[in-house]
Amino acid sequence: MTISIQPAEAATLKTCCANLYESDWARLLLGDSFHPGGLALTEQLGTWLELGPGRRVLDVASGKGASAIHLAQRFGCDVVGVDYGAQSIAEATSTAERAGVADKVRFKHGDAESLPFDGGEFGAVLCECAFCTFPDKGVAALEFARVLKPGGRVGLSDLTRTGPLPKELDSLF
Repeated sequence: MTISIQPAEAATLKTCCANLYESDWARLLLGDSFHPGGLALTEQLGTWLELGPGRRVLDVASGKGASAIHLAQRFGCDVVGVDYGAQSIAEATSTAERAGVADKVRFKHGDAESLPFDGGEFGAVLCECAFCTFPDKGVAALEFARVLKPGGRVGLSDLTRTGPLPKELDSLF
């Protein structure tokens, strides 16, 4: 069954998610890396994506920048992080400066469903534990494809669920 979300509801959902991930509670609960597997999984994705010097990477829903900074440090690639939360972008930029990788990593405010980039700009797109939060996953996937160069790769890690939904959620569908 498909759920239709109106644009105003989608914007509210995106703002809510951004505010949650910018909160101190998120850092307390999730640590510095806001996804299961932490930077070890990020590094594995970087290996699978064949990252290296001269490769341009887009980190969608980059949060406070831990993955983008790690990829630049570990693989020497250039990384652009895009996130819906302005506070996260500011923190990520400061963290990249302190880590000495501001020449390799930059952050920009944006929406995964309408990426602020021209087509074919990136050799790889990375999205960790955030795709599940996008209201229109089909549009986000098309945006990933649009900004990739021909032959580019997508590294996606996320949470999934198997089995029946709890009764409280099942009634929504």
